[in-house]
Amino acid sequence: MPHSGSFASGTSTPAAGLYQASFNTSHSNLALKYRKPFAQRVLAEGQETFKPWKDSSKRRAADRKAHWIFVASTFLGIAASAVVMYFAYASVPRDKYCLVLEENFDGATINKDVWFHEMETGGFGNHQFDWTTDSTNNSFVEDGKLYIVPTLTSDSVGEAAITNGYTLNLTAAGTCTASNRTDAACAVASNATTGVILPPVQSARLMTNFSTAIRYGRVEVKARMPTGDWLWPAIWMMPKDSVYGEWPRSGEIDIFEGKGNAPKTRDGDGYNKMHSSLHFGPNYLFDGYGFATKIRNLWRNFFNQGYHTFGLEWTEDHLFTWEHTPVYKNLQVDFKKQNFWKRGQFPYQMANGTLLDNPWDEVRGPSANAAPFDQEFYLILNVAVGGTNGYFLDGKGDDKPWSNDAANARAQFWQSRNQWLPTWPSDPKQRGMAVESVKMWQKC
Repeated sequence: MPHSGSFASGTSTPAAGLYQASFNTSHSNLALKYRKPFAQRVLAEGQETFKPWKDSSKRRAADRKAHWIFVASTFLGIAASAVVMYFAYASVPRDKYCLVLEENFDGATINKDVWFHEMETGGFGNHQFDWTTDSTNNSFVEDGKLYIVPTLTSDSVGEAAITNGYTLNLTAAGTCTASNRTDAACAVASNATTGVILPPVQSARLMTNFSTAIRYGRVEVKARMPTGDWLWPAIWMMPKDSVYGEWPRSGEIDIFEGKGNAPKTRDGDGYNKMHSSLHFGPNYLFDGYGFATKIRNLWRNFFNQGYHTFGLEWTEDHLFTWEHTPVYKNLQVDFKKQNFWKRGQFPYQMANGTLLDNPWDEVRGPSANAAPFDQEFYLILNVAVGGTNGYFLDGKGDDKPWSNDAANARAQFWQSRNQWLPTWPSDPKQRGMAVESVKMWQKC
């Protein structure tokens, strides 16, 4: 279509240095005008830029102030760190100890003069799912390390025997180590009708009860923990003579307890955590461990990924557990503050009206507050599996395959083996606990 009349004004302004078209009433009068580029000032090479704001006396004073603030802050930070490290170091007791056991596992077999295998089928007081043996499948020495390894019971007796038609009688075999060799701790028969099954896993539990026990002293165990869902590794101590009566009246010291599960979250409970506890109380219904327990959490280099040193320092006045060095304390208990009856906040009677007695009420002397932790304790190393005592809690969203309240919890665990067995490494050395060294000192 031909144009008539003039173009409306309002053409956009072109960039500097381009040609701009200017229109009048006729296209034939089109002219091109050149706009000169904006003037630029470029410093000559080596020419210093003038910055007048830097030459003011206020600016120079501010620079000096900032400099000295940085220097002072750095010095204070270093000094504060030194003070913290000093007090952490100074808090470690300097008691005199005499070495009573040093085990580096440099032989070809487990030293029977030091270690005793506890062999039972009942899962002990925690109702664990493992049968403890002295088989070399479950505990052996190799490459300068002690290995404690869980294996499937079906590997030795067949899968069908687990659920029906097999009688496991350690009393008849002469191998049961339980104090009462006529109860379920020593014998079990699988029966599909009643739902009773054999312990589906075999493992090992070694202790020094016949060789070494200490009353106040120090313990160090260097170990790598096992890998696999529902494994329960432990380094702990029990009283040699139980002078105050049955558990927990005579106490229990848990230096390390862990889990073989992979943590599902940063704060998840698995092979990233070290549990330390003291167990004490008038009877098994009243265990005061909730007032003497602590958890140490690692964010990397988990306990199953490398060797860690776990320790105990124990005197008449205090007890503490540690990991790596005594500076990194976990559980700390000061005996001087209160006795264990007050610490446990126990009632004076049970719900049915039965009076509770204080097992340590008659203890006198400067170390009375330490009771029941004022007697000889021996060391135990083991890898348990599962259990119904609440160490593995119900309802935590971790796909736990059994209920702690179920009468057939062991069977529930076994029925779900396709869920947990793939998490157990095929290499027994990676599946089990590997112990590099054990040292025990008695306070001299």
